[in-house]
Parts: sequence; C-alpha cells; structure tokens
Amino acid sequence: MARFDRIASVEVGLRNNTFNGYIGSIKLSALRISFSIQKNLSWSTNTASVKIWNLSQENRNRIKDYGDQVILSAGYREDAGEQLLFIGNTTQVSHAYDQPEIVTTLDCGDGERILNQKSITVSFKEKVPVRQVVQTIADQLGLSISEFTATDNVVYEQGFEYAGMGKNALDKAVLRLGLRWSVQNGKLQIIPQYGTTSKPAIEINADTGMIGIPQRYTDKRAAVYLDGPRTGYIVQTTLRPDILPGDRLNIKSERIGLNGPYAVFSIKHEGDLFGPNWRSIMEVILV
Repeated sequence: MARFDRIASVEVGLRNNTFNGYIGSIKLSALRISFSIQKNLSWSTNTASVKIWNLSQENRNRIKDYGDQVILSAGYREDAGEQLLFIGNTTQVSHAYDQPEIVTTLDCGDGERILNQKSITVSFKEKVPVRQVVQTIADQLGLSISEFTATDNVVYEQGFEYAGMGKNALDKAVLRLGLRWSVQNGKLQIIPQYGTTSKPAIEINADTGMIGIPQRYTDKRAAVYLDGPRTGYIVQTTLRPDILPGDRLNIKSERIGLNGPYAVFSIKHEGDLFGPNWRSIMEVILV
C-alpha cells in the first residue's frame, strides 16, 4: 500500500538512433517507484538508481539500455506536490523477474550523454573574456546555465583554443575564474570554489522536517578547502527535492547547540512509495 501523502512519477524520453534527440516518451505514475540518488559538488555525474514495479512488456521493450532521458519527480501531495528530483540519462537498464512481480531498474547519470560523450572545438583570439569562453563551451555542450557567479573581467591574453572532451575545457576555463562547476538536474551550476549558490539560505530544523540529531564528522577532502580539513555534519530530513549541492542552509539543533550557516557538499535522496524511506541525507560544512 502506498504511503500517505507521498507522490512520485517517472517520464522516460526515448532516444533516437543517432543520440541527438528523442522520439517519444513514457509517462509512469500509477506504479510502485523507489529511488536512490546521489548528488555531489563535482564534475563527475550525479547518479540515480530508479526502480519501477510491473511495467508492461511493451514499455519494457521500448526502454533502451543507454541514453534514454529519465525525469523523476517526487514530493508530498498536500505540500508543494511533485518537484523535480533528478534528470539524467540511462547508463544501464535491467529487469528482474520475481514472480508475480517484475522490477525494472534504471541506472542513470545526470548529464551522462554530455559529460562523458561529447567533444568540442573552440578557438578565440587574444584578450577574450574567460566568461565568454565558458558560455561558448556550455553552448556547444548544449547545457543551459542555472547559475554563474559574478567575477572580475578576467581575460585570456593570448586567446584560447581547445579540442577534446567538453568537460575538460570547462575545467580549464572555470578554474581560471576561481570557480567550480557541476551539473545539477541537467543544468550547469558555476559557483565559488569555496562558496555557495546565491539562493536564500534554507531553514533546517525540527519544525521543517529534520530527522533526529545531526551527526558530527571531519571532512578531510583537503582539495576542497583553503584551510584544510573541516568539521561538518551529516543531516537527515524528510525528502527535500529543492536542495542541491552548493546551497546554503541555516541548521538549528537545540539538542547539540548547533545554529549556523552550512553549505551542502553532497545530498542523497532515498524513497519508496511502498517502503519506509522518504528522506534526504546531506553532508554539510560550515561556511
């Protein structure tokens, strides 16, 4: 039996044979759906494993092993309704037969077809603004930019040329601006190397869905920070599709005297319309 107030749906865009478009879609909403999604502040693709129970044989045959677009939305019927939780492309598809049920698993990567498959060629004359280079790379990759933090007008004095994987070109240009990039829900997010998005801080406390008490840990990913390892917390909440890596949170827990601004380094969403999980688990660090 479905859990009260939870809603989720999946739309699968069926790729064409040349991987440059879609030839239709399958919309699924009246079936059991579960998911495990991992999102990080990294150029590597965010990943999702989406399970769907008892797809028809026709729809199982239509879904391809690689390259279909998967859009997962989830939320609460009596709150904000369904919200976009993940968008990406299938990297593997399997069907498990456990009679009388059939479980289809869609393993996906956010930006998979772009980040791991697409090459570009760009060439600019001297004194080209680095921001212009970044925008051109994004355009060639077919990525819209959801956020691009303001910077000084840094230029390539000798021009800029590149031919190869587009994500490597992004690395070079974005780092020149002192920023970092990632793909979140199919869009390019470019934010300060050691900062957050420009979104207003999100309140996280017992009244807004925080589960239990934040767990303290030491984050030792030294390359991520200017001043070495940092103390962070693992925070659990009810499912929060609106929170992305890089967002700023105001976290308050009276039990441990926690009250301050934190940045989301990673977030994992776990949910099952027929199971116990419907939550988000975040790694956060002090900002």
